[in-house]
Amino acid sequence: MLQVILEGAENGELWPLTKDEFIADNCKDVFFGGYEPPALAAIWGLMLLASHPEWQARARCEVLEVCEGQQILDYNMLTKMKVLKMVIQEVLRLYPGVALASRQALQEVKIDVFNPERFINGVTGACKSAQAYIPFGLGARICPGQNMAMIELTVLFALILSNFNLTISPNYRHSPKFGLLLEPEHGLKLLVRKI
Repeated sequence: MLQVILEGAENGELWPLTKDEFIADNCKDVFFGGYEPPALAAIWGLMLLASHPEWQARARCEVLEVCEGQQILDYNMLTKMKVLKMVIQEVLRLYPGVALASRQALQEVKIDVFNPERFINGVTGACKSAQAYIPFGLGARICPGQNMAMIELTVLFALILSNFNLTISPNYRHSPKFGLLLEPEHGLKLLVRKI
């Protein structure tokens, strides 16, 4: 990606930007896109796991079984975490990084039920239409870092679930705030207990 940015700065029409401004702006875009959306997905995922102790326990059980007491995760371990992958996919369905996409429902649809099991057969099994689940965009605008984001979230949740139990604080106020990204307006308040 950096090579493409550098070539664009060298060969493209940059006006009104200088070459250095073009490179800096594009690097900031890549950084922002690779940092904020996965961080927000992690926040929403922790909230949903804390709100659904049965899924938290199920994911924790899988993580402990796959890791067999090892502290360092490897790629093979991550690919075996099917329950955790379903949880992440459901988190991204309910709270996508970029929540504003121009689409119109053709029939009444209920989207607020947390049910990771819908992804037991993958995304194609969960959705009637390929465009129904697009947390990483679609077509030419698809996120180039989607695989990295999925790995980051899997590692993060695996490490947290193997060490802590999460519950929602009585002081938490659920209020998603729509802007460029979907953020918790009042932050996330969790009670975290070492296990």
